[in-house]
Amino acid sequence: MERRGMERRGMERRGFSPGVIQSTERRGFSPGVIVPMDTTLFTLINQAHTPRLDDVMLLASAIGRVSFVWLAVALIAAVFPKRRMAAWRVGLAVGLSYLVVDGIIKPVADRDRPFQVMADVRLIDQRPLSGSFPSGHAASAMAGALAVGRLFPAGRIVWWTLAAAIAVSRVYVGVHWPSDVISGALIGLAVGWFVLGGRAVPPSGYAESDGRTAGQPDSPT
Repeated sequence: MERRGMERRGMERRGFSPGVIQSTERRGFSPGVIVPMDTTLFTLINQAHTPRLDDVMLLASAIGRVSFVWLAVALIAAVFPKRRMAAWRVGLAVGLSYLVVDGIIKPVADRDRPFQVMADVRLIDQRPLSGSFPSGHAASAMAGALAVGRLFPAGRIVWWTLAAAIAVSRVYVGVHWPSDVISGALIGLAVGWFVLGGRAVPPSGYAESDGRTAGQPDSPT
């Protein structure tokens, strides 16, 4: 009881409303361990801002919305027959990550967003109406970077840097907890890995365009 009282007072000092504290306790979480870690990291990222960084993070958050950047790359690649199969995999990876996160997990978890429970959140983007956990932006960014990295391997540094910026931007703009982003990223990686058959790069000699090994003759008709 004494420990629970200390944990409750700690949450009160961090600006949580009584309703959120009671909800956390009813769900059996230990606010003294889980919540302070999340809120401390959130505050470090959310409050460390400059006008120029605001612009960068808002842009990263915007291009990650509805998987725009990954689908745009896949659409361009689909024009070329030899890249068409890999382009379809990009669409499948980000689409499946969206289904898992926004269609299944978010409605069940129904977690409050930072700006709903903390008084000092610096919110510089739109207020999403869905739950906070996990981050759909982070999930689609990681799934997209993995799949696009197979489509255009030479640009992997660019794709992963962009994916990381999209993920971090969701904490920076004030709409996600760090644990939302980390969980979403892991889900996205798992989904992307599944769609790509457990390979970040195609097997040696594998032709993405038709799924055959390079040099393999066509089947007789």
